[in-house]
Amino acid sequence: MQHSTKFDLILYGATGFTGKLTAAYLDRHPELTGRRWAIAGRNSAALEAVRATLTSEQVEVVTCQLSDAAAVEAMVQSTHVVITTAGPYSTYDGDKLLGACARAGVHYSDLSGEGFWQREMIDQYHVIAQESGAKIVLGGGVDSIPSDLGVHMALQAMRLELGDKESKESTSSIQVTGVYTKYSGSFSGGTLASGKAREAAIKSGRLTREALCDPYLLAPGTQRAGKETATLDGMPHKFRYQKDKKLGVLLPFFMGKINAPVVRRSLALQNLAGDVTYRECCSPGMWLKVSWLYISRGLGFPLGDPINFKPKSGQGPPKWMLTQGAFTVEVTAQIPDGRLTKVVVSGKGDPGYGATSKMLSEVALCLLNDHEQQPSNGGVLTPATAMGNTLVERLDAAENGTFMQLYVV
Repeated sequence: MQHSTKFDLILYGATGFTGKLTAAYLDRHPELTGRRWAIAGRNSAALEAVRATLTSEQVEVVTCQLSDAAAVEAMVQSTHVVITTAGPYSTYDGDKLLGACARAGVHYSDLSGEGFWQREMIDQYHVIAQESGAKIVLGGGVDSIPSDLGVHMALQAMRLELGDKESKESTSSIQVTGVYTKYSGSFSGGTLASGKAREAAIKSGRLTREALCDPYLLAPGTQRAGKETATLDGMPHKFRYQKDKKLGVLLPFFMGKINAPVVRRSLALQNLAGDVTYRECCSPGMWLKVSWLYISRGLGFPLGDPINFKPKSGQGPPKWMLTQGAFTVEVTAQIPDGRLTKVVVSGKGDPGYGATSKMLSEVALCLLNDHEQQPSNGGVLTPATAMGNTLVERLDAAENGTFMQLYVV
């Protein structure tokens, strides 16, 4: 990176619900003590109000409209890393910020779950980012870090177990399954707004029916594994439930269609897509646990903080949910002779907010501080291909090991 930088990192979208949580987490992070960083967004008064809640004297405010190309370029040139929580990215000029980072060699991550927009960014900026050295990391939150790192760890563990020679012979058809056994959280305005953006993209023709069902939406031109099911989540068409001898009863998981294409991009970037299939679902226990959380708290009414089932953009889950929510995914890699390796990735906090804000912050700090141990490639990447084991180690150690656990069973 040639340009002279003023900030170590910039958080764009700091005035939204997730943005405020992310700013608060960065503010108390020991690695940013005494270092200059900034919160950014469109509204300077709202940004100043957020800054007033932070303790760090090194944090500054940057006001920037993403529709102003010169302002975006100047902002990007002033830092090493940009993370943004300002979605939906397909409707709020997210491409302008990502593109400026790709051109400038500045590392970037976001929370977009909009597959069609992610594909547009791959088509437009992957080669540009490869040339500049920028790591553009898709899916920097709960979608899709747990799934992506879980698969990364499971395949790594399987290779170690089999040894080199056997690994080459046996891993020509690995089936990897991510089963979410816990996903206790709430709704937010941002998630609903992303859903509306997707509907609008279908209506306008920006998102085609073929793309809606293409498992390799985020890995164009990939040689596919033979027996792959042609659905986004990798489960059968019109899938309702399935009994699996080793995994138990499997049910559809609403995030599978967002996470699985990101995992397949990781596989494609590592030339594994021809050998490894990925599918994602959940267990009946996941629904029992979220129901128990809701019912045992009386939907939040006895706490004076009820769950809002129709939140507006910028509104998130109730305060108690941010800490009492949690998630767990069990990732199993199986080879044809029946041998398998299993990895568990779990975390505390409402997955989409409490947990996601911490994950995105740790991605930013990983890109900023741990680059010597990382793969050196630029491009439009994934958590596993941009950071790999350095992100696994960092998340496992975050908040003194109390936030996330990532381990091979």
